[in-house]
Amino acid sequence: MIGRKVLIVKRSLTITALLFLLNPLVVSQTPSHGTDCPTLKYSRRHKTSCLCGTVEVCSGDICGRPSDYGLDDDITVELRDKAGATILDSKKAVVEIREKEGTTQDGTKASFKTKDRRFCFEGQADGDYVFAFVLYKNSVPQPAVKFPQNYSRKRRKSCDATYMVEPICPK
Repeated sequence: MIGRKVLIVKRSLTITALLFLLNPLVVSQTPSHGTDCPTLKYSRRHKTSCLCGTVEVCSGDICGRPSDYGLDDDITVELRDKAGATILDSKKAVVEIREKEGTTQDGTKASFKTKDRRFCFEGQADGDYVFAFVLYKNSVPQPAVKFPQNYSRKRRKSCDATYMVEPICPK
């Protein structure tokens, strides 16, 4: 009888120790309920010669309209300071319809229309910034997806950057 009680106590202590060791892992997996999405995969700054670009809503490698993902069609782009906390400027991404040409699988030339959501911030000083893309669901802003930027007017790269924003915060 005493041996059985000792076994139960040892098992309880082992389980308690295991739970104590796993606790930091479980806590670190808890989703953030802040106003911005985590951006670890975007930690490297984009180096651009302008603060302009195109934004696409993508889930994995499939991109579509925001409404394809149950979101409103408006996308707000915020230009923030280096820390990403202070909003310096804010604009709605403008939908531009463009006529393009391509080739079908059988080699036939075809023309098609694309809808690009473009934005541009002008008159800013050289330095580090953050683009924050805010999507909306039923007119309620969702957590922003952030992309660090390093802007220089002297840089000679083209301004054709495309930012692929996930429709929900990455986990």
